[in-house]
Amino acid sequence: MADTSTETAPSLPTGAFMPLVSLRKRWRLALIILAAVVVLGIPVAWLKGKATYSVTATLYVAPHFVGILKDSKELDFSSYQQFRQFVEHQALTVNRYDILVEALRRLGDRRHVWQKPKETERRAAERLQAALKIVAVENSYLITVTLESTDQDGLNDIVNMVLDTFLEKNRNADSFFASDQRVTTLRERRKSITDLIADKVARRNKIAEQLGVTSFSTQATNPYDELLLESQNALAKAQRDRIASESALFVLEDNNSKLRREAVDAAIHDTVQADPGLTSLKGSLYKRRSELLQQISGLEDRHPLAIQSREELKEIDGELDRMTAEVSADAINNLLERHRSNVRRDRQIEAELQRQLGALRQQSSVFAALFNEAVNLSDELERSRKTIEDIDNRIEFFDMESHAPGFLRVESYALPAELPIKGGRKKMLIMVLIAGLGLGAGVPIMLDMLDKSIKTPNQIIKIIGHPPLAGLLERTDDLSVRRVRADQLRRLAITLDRERLTHDNRVILVTSVKPGAGVTGLAFELGNELAEMGVRAVVVETNPFKPDVRYAGEGDQPGLLDLLVDTLDIGAAVAPASAGFPERMSVGFALNPHLFAYSRLRERLDEIKKRYDVVLLDAPPILLSGDTEYLAGISDISLVLIGARQVLPGELRRAAGIMQKVNPPVIGFIVTRLQIYQGGGYYAKQVEEYEAAEVQSREILKTHPLRHHPS
Repeated sequence: MADTSTETAPSLPTGAFMPLVSLRKRWRLALIILAAVVVLGIPVAWLKGKATYSVTATLYVAPHFVGILKDSKELDFSSYQQFRQFVEHQALTVNRYDILVEALRRLGDRRHVWQKPKETERRAAERLQAALKIVAVENSYLITVTLESTDQDGLNDIVNMVLDTFLEKNRNADSFFASDQRVTTLRERRKSITDLIADKVARRNKIAEQLGVTSFSTQATNPYDELLLESQNALAKAQRDRIASESALFVLEDNNSKLRREAVDAAIHDTVQADPGLTSLKGSLYKRRSELLQQISGLEDRHPLAIQSREELKEIDGELDRMTAEVSADAINNLLERHRSNVRRDRQIEAELQRQLGALRQQSSVFAALFNEAVNLSDELERSRKTIEDIDNRIEFFDMESHAPGFLRVESYALPAELPIKGGRKKMLIMVLIAGLGLGAGVPIMLDMLDKSIKTPNQIIKIIGHPPLAGLLERTDDLSVRRVRADQLRRLAITLDRERLTHDNRVILVTSVKPGAGVTGLAFELGNELAEMGVRAVVVETNPFKPDVRYAGEGDQPGLLDLLVDTLDIGAAVAPASAGFPERMSVGFALNPHLFAYSRLRERLDEIKKRYDVVLLDAPPILLSGDTEYLAGISDISLVLIGARQVLPGELRRAAGIMQKVNPPVIGFIVTRLQIYQGGGYYAKQVEEYEAAEVQSREILKTHPLRHHPS
């Protein structure tokens, strides 16, 4: 409960890696998988579980100087590398196609030891080529040739014939070492490519000189494209500047324009204020004017000095007006001339840019074609140089091979196969059984690990940030489990009664995140628990979405919806406690899945509160009904039930978000339908403790029978 501090029991640790719990819960699935794997695997093991035999022959590759692999002063490291390349080349040559075909032919009738009936010679040779394992043993002179098969008869004959055929063909050096004709052909090809490279380089240099570009690549940008783009941008800017200057000149030349008057007045004001001559004249005239005004102060109007001073004042004012008019006229002329100059300049710039852009467009197509040609030439030159490099490597390899420092002989022929190296039906059957056990145990565990639904109270803490109010075990016939659940219900009822006595919280909403969490059953159980504690409680069904038949009273007893449309007495709609059910009120006959007349509903609930200490509202799931949001707002306590293994984390977050938006006075989350498995954690231990206490209680009663009294 969000506003009350309650002790929450440790969580049931299921939903993660608990193999015993998963296997006990899904033991049927584990047995089915085990049986299926065994039934399907036995035929496969019988058919594929044949023993595999292996034979191995060894070739000796001798260098001209045996000390090549040791600290020899006669040859340097490069000679050793040359020898190793020769050994690896021989190892790759042993299972050459023509050698294997010749070996099968020399076997005569014995070839059918390997070649299957109706199998072509080519297919048999290719299959033998894939089966032979030829390894040049590191830091030695040896090459091992190994053949594995489920048929042990004749394997050694096949390997030995292959080695004999290989050695016979190896005696003809021309079949292995590079001939002069092959090297001559490669060198002629190299010369033709070199001449072609020279021509392409000359052509690319000519294009570079013509275009003034030093490098060409597919990643490089055509310089003319960038120049053309810059010219287009410059022309667009020049056009905007020309339009702006023409518009400004048009405004100044339009005598009827209000904008012209404002611009002219501003220019005249700035010029008059900034003109140094006019400013100096104003200073001297204002000083003389001040002196004249001082002279005539106190004189009569007919006084000669006063008359003379006033005449001089008029001359000063006239001079100021004349000078101001001259400066204003000059300001207007200068402003017009400056804007006309700007228009002429912008037009000239625009015309020049248009001319340049036209010239660039004429050149761009030719330049682009030449630039692309040069890029293609660069790519072709790169490929040609790579080809020359490959030809040089090939010529060097042939030269090294023709002067290979060594010769071949058989170190040891293959012996007949006697014992299998791997396989067998017994081993395959054991592997099938192990696979069945692994899948039978792994699939149930994996299913539980992949199950994202909420199973434990600890998961709720991680999602909503605080522990649930209570965790209720799944209903069962086990007496110990029922007692644990009864204790959990009693603790929850005591908590709700404490809320009633402490904060007068009497209207309790019972809802859930999704259907199937046991809302109605819990409401009835809480009603019975509160009644046993001496608290008058009534359970009111507010779920027209899916009415429950357990609320039905005798005959056509009215329900909550009837109280909303009629002035019936509250007692007429309440069914008395009977058959394990508390006092309860059904929702009544519902024409639609929603409540109505919310204001009338609130009045009726207030009337019910006057008759009962606690009112339990059985509401539909919060994610399915908008009525539950309203009921949470008018309830004192909201209990949201979370069915274990039913609700996903996202659904709980959405339900918590809805309740947070409603912001009920008190809210508590309750986990229901918690399952008990042996070794399943806290609740399993609690059940065991109850069972131990029951045994101990019986022993005490046997010893002290007089203390026995009915519970």
